[in-house]
Amino acid sequence: MATEEQPGSGNRIFIARQPIFRRNGRVFGYELLFRSGLDNFFDAGQDGEQATSRVITNTFSLIGISKITEGKKAFINFTGDMLIKEYPALFPQRITVAEILEDVHVTQEVIEACRNLVAKGYILALDDFIFCEERLPLVEIAHIIKFDVRALSMEELRLNLQKVAPYNVKLLAEKVETIEEFDVLQDMGFTFFQGYFFSKPKIVQGRDIPGSKLQYLKIIRAIQDENYNFKKISEFIAHDVSLSYKLLRYVNSAAMRRRVEVTSLQSAVALVGELTLRKWLSLMMLSYMADDKPQELLRLTLLRARFCEQIGEKMGRGRDFALTCYTVGMFSLLDVLLDQPMGKVLQPLSLSHDIVATLTGEEATSYAVILRLVKAYERGDWLDVTRLASDVKGVFDYLPLFYENALDEVRSFYTSD
Repeated sequence: MATEEQPGSGNRIFIARQPIFRRNGRVFGYELLFRSGLDNFFDAGQDGEQATSRVITNTFSLIGISKITEGKKAFINFTGDMLIKEYPALFPQRITVAEILEDVHVTQEVIEACRNLVAKGYILALDDFIFCEERLPLVEIAHIIKFDVRALSMEELRLNLQKVAPYNVKLLAEKVETIEEFDVLQDMGFTFFQGYFFSKPKIVQGRDIPGSKLQYLKIIRAIQDENYNFKKISEFIAHDVSLSYKLLRYVNSAAMRRRVEVTSLQSAVALVGELTLRKWLSLMMLSYMADDKPQELLRLTLLRARFCEQIGEKMGRGRDFALTCYTVGMFSLLDVLLDQPMGKVLQPLSLSHDIVATLTGEEATSYAVILRLVKAYERGDWLDVTRLASDVKGVFDYLPLFYENALDEVRSFYTSD
């Protein structure tokens, strides 16, 4: 779909994904958050179940479930009626996790439907779980139990864990917000973790930025300089065997959509082009700084940068504005990568006042509105998306397309890595 075309408002499908991590920080799967539109989830005159199934099937027929989750597990919520009618079986068994909502009435039909799913190889998860005798038949056949750690006190959580301990289930903690919570929950026996703990900084008092990471920041500053020296950056790459190798891989990757014979590093640099090289090198520097962080953090960085850039392009305020949007998105997680306050991280970079004010939250700039909109979309906070989109004229209907394009860029970049 070209960006000049106006998507039909009746066909809008808004979808976001939230990562679910293993204990080692690797992504196990994504919970999919979706709406058919942002005004109302259901038409008052339409059957709710039919509306939900239409949203799900349209989403995956238009975008593709494997594309959204990149082959990892897809956690999808199902109502009791949808379970009985075997809707989960519409999706591939190897990646689908059927989440049973907490308000599902546990009838014999629901239990049998769940047993049939398990027999077919589907993974069953109980969402927002609080133990009660009525749900015991589901506990006996479930693979994963999800606990909302914001809804329960630590004592209530421990009590619930004791109740399910005799059963062969893995524990998933959702709405985990800090690294400290993540550490405590690991000790309590949780296997999977969902939330934004990975995208918030763990501030270590009194620790300076390590030398090598400071060097990467200096390179980023050079890339952002208005008097950017393309030849100088090319020479820097030529003197780093790791970067040289990765650049050659990138030139012949899906991201470049071409396969060519490269005769020299200089020819590779020319093929990439100045603008793309700046973006690529910025991401490589961030990846070096994030060597002790979950890879999903870098994927989110690139996703956010490209999402912000497309919104900036659509606003029609020129290429420089769109590139600044990209920079804002990419650098919005610098504090997390370095475990330092954002203000301190930005000091060596000599970025523009607007970028610094946006990233530190000091001012409500044009870029700040865009960044907040992108973050709300990532969370699947559709009410906030609706509110913020009204402040960014002309982009509302394009958000699903922009998100899909950004996912494509993340996937193609990491295919080349």
